[in-house]
Amino acid sequence: MLKSMTAYGRASITHLLGRFVVEIQSVNRKFLEINSVLPQEFVRFDGDVKKWVAEKIARGQIQIKLSAHFDQRLPITVRPNIALAQQIKAAWDHIAEALDLKENQGFHLEMLLNDTGILLYGEDLQDEIQYKEAIQEVVLLALEQVIQMKLREGHALQEDIAQRLGKLSGWMNQVCDKAAGATQKYRQKLIDRLEEVLPGCVENEEKVLREVVVYAEKVDIAEEITRFRSHINQFNEMLDSKEPIGKTLEFLIQELNREANTINSKSSDVQVIHLILEIKSELERIREQIQNVE
Repeated sequence: MLKSMTAYGRASITHLLGRFVVEIQSVNRKFLEINSVLPQEFVRFDGDVKKWVAEKIARGQIQIKLSAHFDQRLPITVRPNIALAQQIKAAWDHIAEALDLKENQGFHLEMLLNDTGILLYGEDLQDEIQYKEAIQEVVLLALEQVIQMKLREGHALQEDIAQRLGKLSGWMNQVCDKAAGATQKYRQKLIDRLEEVLPGCVENEEKVLREVVVYAEKVDIAEEITRFRSHINQFNEMLDSKEPIGKTLEFLIQELNREANTINSKSSDVQVIHLILEIKSELERIREQIQNVE
């Protein structure tokens, strides 16, 4: 079953520690690229979040955003910087004394508002395990939604690609039929031409035979057709794989194009060339589709 790289998932849970919400968006990329946006308090879990995502998704650009709302308990600590406050108060007292200000015109707590170092913020690691478990739970719930959407989109892609592979097989069968008579057509063309130039010459048949042998070797596409059909069979078999196969399918498309190009270069039949053009156009459409396959 194919998986699309385009998907979205959102999940939220309410925990004793607060409410956690995760949004995950996935778009197509050649390799796996995970970008995460976490609250400052949870930056230390960034590596864990990316690991959980990488265990479920093989490739694509993943954007994950975590938000948290706390009711009572916070994963941070706030401490007063007493030493700094004492020095600031002493400085203001000195200023008041120097200016001979009244007592009520001296130092007030409001004077500390603009000093950022008065309050010291730190991490509260007391509930780290519980926070990590809560984050993992909500991330996995969102990932489950992402994967379900990947499967739904992948199913549509699989049906479309399977239909296109059927067209390719049909066209290649026609190429095989047309190519089968190419040598005979060339032989008859040579005979007719020689009869026009040298009618009744006993050596005509021998000359034709030599030319036909050379021509047959030059235009023989049996191997290319066999390889093309083999790649189509592999492609069809892999559509039901449970493993990520996007990169492998891209490789098979390259090989199918290679065989089609070789057949085209060897063929002089207009109908065969037209069929190969149809095949190459359909291969390009499939290539565009599998660029979104995980």
